[in-house]
Amino acid sequence: MRTPKLPFSGRSRRNIRVRRRTAAAAGMAVFLVACSGTTPEHRPAPSAPTPAAPSSAAPPPAPSSTPAPSSTPDPNVAALPVPSGWLAGRSGDAGRLVLLGDSFAAGEGAGDYRPAVPGYRDSCHRSLHPVGTDLFAPENITNIACSRATTGHLEELQQLVTGDSGRDAESVPAQLAQLQAADPTLVLLSVGGNDLDFAGLLQACLLEAQSCSENPQLREDATEQLAGLQPALAEAYARTAAAVTVPVLVLPYPQLFDAPQDGCGRLDPGEQAFARQLITDLNATIRSAVVASPAANIFYVDEVEGALTGHGACSRDPYVHSANVSGLLEAAGSRAADQELLHPTRDGYRAMTRELIRWADQNPAPGTQ
Repeated sequence: MRTPKLPFSGRSRRNIRVRRRTAAAAGMAVFLVACSGTTPEHRPAPSAPTPAAPSSAAPPPAPSSTPAPSSTPDPNVAALPVPSGWLAGRSGDAGRLVLLGDSFAAGEGAGDYRPAVPGYRDSCHRSLHPVGTDLFAPENITNIACSRATTGHLEELQQLVTGDSGRDAESVPAQLAQLQAADPTLVLLSVGGNDLDFAGLLQACLLEAQSCSENPQLREDATEQLAGLQPALAEAYARTAAAVTVPVLVLPYPQLFDAPQDGCGRLDPGEQAFARQLITDLNATIRSAVVASPAANIFYVDEVEGALTGHGACSRDPYVHSANVSGLLEAAGSRAADQELLHPTRDGYRAMTRELIRWADQNPAPGTQ
């Protein structure tokens, strides 16, 4: 499957390339990869399966008082509730989880990364602690998601950046090809943000003298990109749902910013609001594609949208790697830290898992067999 070329003006593409070259020349390694809003409709939740044998498998940033988050779990964070109903039957020691898609499925920001290519430190950043993994035995988790993946990478090779060299040296197989070798009881999927080029849009907020919230061209670009995204999502969901008979839970992107009150490093309140609206609109597009899907085994987990509420990137207790001055300085010297900007911490992914459990408890009706 090739990702459809989304409508994006030549002027807009040139502007983003200029912004990225400007960032590199200034030594600002600020590649903000991220990608809720309204409560969506969703399909009934799936039923528990028959038990099976486990398988193995610009100006410098302004100072900020926001503390830097840690990848080490906070002992004060409440323990996760125990899943019940259909989710209990698909998780635990007998459950087998597969994670598909981009950085928010791979666990970017949670640390403890395992290489997608043996012998390399690569840009997939497949963590041991992404969303959902607390509910499964470690040996029954297959993480084939990869940072920077688009909808096209579900069925195409993905080129990787290895080490801190910035060189594309290796690639990983198409994710659905890898899925065929697994035997999951549950699939979690997060994809679409990299198709939107959320990174380029946020770079504009960081590098332009004019506030991006006041730039009508950026809003027009985002609207055009979103209009072209739904067909790519629809095809991705159809292909994934056809590859397995078990439930495929589509995750929205968690809202990374709380309602803005003050500046957050280089981002003023208007720019934070702009980013919030981008995430809201992206999730609405994802939700629409799931609802329109004829597949019986694909579901939209709306509760995850608000998982980081009160712990956004600019909060006093962030569950997100923030773009404050310390975060930007660390990212400038490390490609790994650069990728983690504006991604959940380990506590953030646990918060997303908590909302996944809540959603499952609220949707007990049987679905797939």
